[in-house]
Amino acid sequence: MIQWDGSPIAQYMKKSQINIFEADTLTLQDSGPYDFRFLDTLDDVSPTRDKYLYSIYIPKLAQAPERLLQIGTLFGSSRLRLKQGVSKIVRRDVRTGMAFTNPYLSRVADMIYEALGAVYIGAHLRVGDGQFEQRSTDNARSIWWKLVHLVCGLDLEETLALEQQFSHFDEDLDPPLIQPDLPSLRVPHPPLPPLPRTSKPKIWCRAPLHTSPPLQRLNIPLYIATDSPNPAADLLFSIYLQTFPCIFFLADFSSRLTPLDALINPYDQVPLKGFLMPVLDAMVLARAREVVVTDGSTFGTFVKDVLWRRHWGFEIVQRG
Repeated sequence: MIQWDGSPIAQYMKKSQINIFEADTLTLQDSGPYDFRFLDTLDDVSPTRDKYLYSIYIPKLAQAPERLLQIGTLFGSSRLRLKQGVSKIVRRDVRTGMAFTNPYLSRVADMIYEALGAVYIGAHLRVGDGQFEQRSTDNARSIWWKLVHLVCGLDLEETLALEQQFSHFDEDLDPPLIQPDLPSLRVPHPPLPPLPRTSKPKIWCRAPLHTSPPLQRLNIPLYIATDSPNPAADLLFSIYLQTFPCIFFLADFSSRLTPLDALINPYDQVPLKGFLMPVLDAMVLARAREVVVTDGSTFGTFVKDVLWRRHWGFEIVQRG
């Protein structure tokens, strides 16, 4: 058994509900999100440039007399470095079971899905912290290229011309280098139905639709999940707003979020709606026909590898 939350509520549940006490607990005290990595093979080693500081071997942990392992965080999609087939099966089953199924959130996500016309494309753009803030311009450009060139199917010349028309860059740029996602390619899925030539969301688009035949495929609704506090006024999203007339963010569906106002934490009476917005953002994004996410983001990777694939009935992607 693993516990990664040292809160008073978790401590109470540990002692009173599952009958485990301090003597039964092995604590790995970490001070940061990348202290411990777990490996299931004794002769395996982490790469020399790995971001984790210490390697912990699961076979040795299994020999410990304690019944509960307590660590500070399970953050990081590559924290588990697994070689054994049985280990990968367990991880697959656990990750498959992590798809969100909360009925309140599912109903709201379904309402937004219907409002978007039930056929739309999605993107995740993380821009608000750390390396993602530093790389926000490059990430925004890369995701835009993937949407326009790879998802919507404009050719290289058309995409370059569109970028030159709509972008705020002073100089002409070469197409960005788009690296293949090898873990996803190792788990192929059946082809999705082609995107329709026309799609009609049930809410108003932000701008007039493209009438030029080469650009009409950009009229498909686009849903963007992001941590930007006001993406409609954010310069990074300017090219998206000009390219996709039917572009939407979670804030555009405020009237459909009211059922979440009644959700209260029974332990401390704190309203839960604010905490649930990222989860709902992920659920709406996962219902898109195709999804493009920010490279290196745990949130985006979880949506693409698990939520999106579970929604379409595909095998999930495992990393690490």
